[in-house]
Amino acid sequence: MSEIQQSLHGWFRRCMADFDAVVFDIDGVLLIGSHPVPGSVEFIRFLQQLQKPYGLLTNDGDHSHAEKNDYLRRCGFDFKDDDITSCADGLVEVAASLQWHGALFFRAGQLGIPSYAVAAGLVETLDVSRMEDCKGFIIGDGQYDWQKMVNAALNILIHHPELPVICVNPDEFFPVKGGRIEVGSGGVSRFLQRLLATYGVQKELIYLGKPYRPIFEHNHHMLELRCGRPLAPPRVLMVGDSLAADIRGGAQFGYRTALMLTGMTKPLHLVADAPAAPDWVFAGY
Repeated sequence: MSEIQQSLHGWFRRCMADFDAVVFDIDGVLLIGSHPVPGSVEFIRFLQQLQKPYGLLTNDGDHSHAEKNDYLRRCGFDFKDDDITSCADGLVEVAASLQWHGALFFRAGQLGIPSYAVAAGLVETLDVSRMEDCKGFIIGDGQYDWQKMVNAALNILIHHPELPVICVNPDEFFPVKGGRIEVGSGGVSRFLQRLLATYGVQKELIYLGKPYRPIFEHNHHMLELRCGRPLAPPRVLMVGDSLAADIRGGAQFGYRTALMLTGMTKPLHLVADAPAAPDWVFAGY
């Protein structure tokens, strides 16, 4: 495992010629709850002054780009809405490739205002009584009646295992203020998957967010549009706080990776059998 360095900002000043762009996770890297991570606002301003391209990746699929950016602005950042790539952005490519335009899907949890599902050309319902008419399920984050949804979906999928189940946020949990965590859509989706397996039904999930490829492909395309030219993935730095999501996903896509110990990963997690090994580890900005 890489040696822990104290300052991302100081290191990047020395090494920035090696990178054409920087990609950041948001929660745990730029924000902890409703507060910016110390030094993060200043580092983003430094990149903006350099005109160094950057992108923001988030497994937060329950807020639209505008909603997420409004929150970031209130924390002192100055971003554009299209700097953000959400895990739910992958619905556009998935819906198009599988020809789901106009199909009715059951949505559990939040998917932003306006809804990412509607933006992808799907028709959505939150009404459990209409679940049998749906062509599939989208499991997001936020507050909803898990037991009612899981029980209804379980009984439908037992008889119709071919129906797709889309897990918007693969994370089992995510950090919130006060050092607490909350269950993510990945936790709920895999709970449903395990129940089906116990009954004898094997069900593959469709994942959209980190560490899976759809969110990285969408973000990389947006970066190349901003740069006006193709970008070689090894010349992009992925900065994240999750070994399983940010570091593994970035490395699989071909990015160089920097782990920040400002969020969910702590020094005690830096062991030989960790989900992925970052190229660099930083205590903070």
